[in-house]
Order: sequence, then structure tokens, then C-alpha cells
Amino acid sequence: MPATALPTLRLSLRLETADLFGAMEWVLANARRTGLAPAQLSFDAAQQAVLHATLTAEDAGLLWLFLRRLDNGFDVELLFADVDDPDSDIVADPAPRAATRRTRSELALTA
Repeated sequence: MPATALPTLRLSLRLETADLFGAMEWVLANARRTGLAPAQLSFDAAQQAVLHATLTAEDAGLLWLFLRRLDNGFDVELLFADVDDPDSDIVADPAPRAATRRTRSELALTA
């Protein structure tokens, strides 16, 4: 039986350097809780803290859910996201509104 390709999300995230490990942990913990599996991770810290990730899931809906969860985070800015669902003939909608960099003080003002 041939192996089927899983739905895949390729993304790049800029992480706030004030709490770099906290931001990275938040992203990876949300991916795990959503049911995603890391296929590839790389980190580029040359000019800015950018996490490049390729994540897979059994269902493409989980990838979209994860992107929406990123929108609720702070210290994370979505630079690029591409969802590839091999079981769908439908052209995917663009990724949800990119997560904007929000600081804790800005979040307190909106509460």
C-alpha cells in the first residue's frame, strides 16, 4: 500500500527577541496541542529571530486551526504560511490574518 502524503503547513514566524525561548515554546506547544507533527524546523537568527517550520497533520483543518491560534499569540509575527492539502482539489484560501506583534502592555490596553 503506497504511503499517502499528509497535509503540510510551511511557515515562517518572526519571534520577539525579548523572550525568544518563551515565544518559541508557545508556538511549539500550540502545534503539539493542535495535533501537528514537526517535519522540519530551522532557526535564522542572523538579522532577526525567524523560525521556519514544516508541520504535518492527519487533517488539513488542524493546520488552519493552528494558524488561527497563532493569531491569538503575542511576541509572534506570521511572515509566510502555505497549506498544502493533497486530498483537496480546492485552491486554499490565503492564511488567516497574519499574527501581528503585540506586547503584553498592548494586550492590557485592549482588555
